[in-house]
Order: sequence, then structure tokens, then C-alpha cells
Amino acid sequence: MQFTVDAMLGKLARWLRIMGFDTLYAKSMLDDEILAKSISERRVLLTKDRTLLMKAQKAGAECRLVRSDDIEGELAELAPLISEKPPCTRCPICNSILEEAKRETISSNEVPPIEPLWLCPNCGKVYWHGTHWKRIVETLEKIERR
Repeated sequence: MQFTVDAMLGKLARWLRIMGFDTLYAKSMLDDEILAKSISERRVLLTKDRTLLMKAQKAGAECRLVRSDDIEGELAELAPLISEKPPCTRCPICNSILEEAKRETISSNEVPPIEPLWLCPNCGKVYWHGTHWKRIVETLEKIERR
């Protein structure tokens, strides 16, 4: 499943990418561009904008109005769409598929001595399971229990 997320749902875009979903964050796109991209790439449009929702429905795009104002609620609303998780994780910044990396191939001195590591082949950002990862997992488990 692929998503387009409008400018009001930036945090949701990051979370969907972390979960492995191909997510276009349309923060600087006009409504018509968002619709055209969503339709041509068969993406589900997620929005808080009722006007955009009505335009999308009229154009035949698959879309969902996100009502919640917190990430747990937003993800819970999408639970039926995101129950099957993709096998990979995406870069929360640029949406590229992360690749497992060996420490010796990473040029950054800021990487802690933790394995495994993942590298974004597009933006070069390095990821690992740090203390934040525990909070991410706890949040996702909490949502699954809802």
C-alpha cells in the first residue's frame, strides 16, 4: 500500500515510512498536483483537509479523512489499511528503502557502537535501534492493542 500525506500530516508521514510504507509527503504541493500524483501512482490520499477530500472523491482517488490530532489516534484510524506491514523500512526523511550497512562502510563518527545499522542510499542518513526505538515499538504495540 502506498500513501500520499498532505502538509498537515507530516508526523504521520514519518511514522508510516518508519513502518515501511511508501509515503509521499506532499508538504509543498498544490491540491491538483497531490490528486494527480495520488491517482497516477495509485496512492491512498490521507488528509485533514475536507475540501481536498471532496476534490479527491470527485476525481475518483482513494482517500481518507484523518480526524485525530495525535499520532496514536491517526495510526489507530488507519489500522485497517496498515495491518499488513511491508518487509522493509524506509527513510523517514526521504522515503527511500533503507539498506543494512556494515560499520566499516559508514564514514560518520557520530554512529554509536550498536548493530545493526541501516543506511539511506539517497540522503546518506544512518539509522540504528537507539533509545527512541523502544518508544516507537511501544507506541505501535499500544495502537495494535486498541
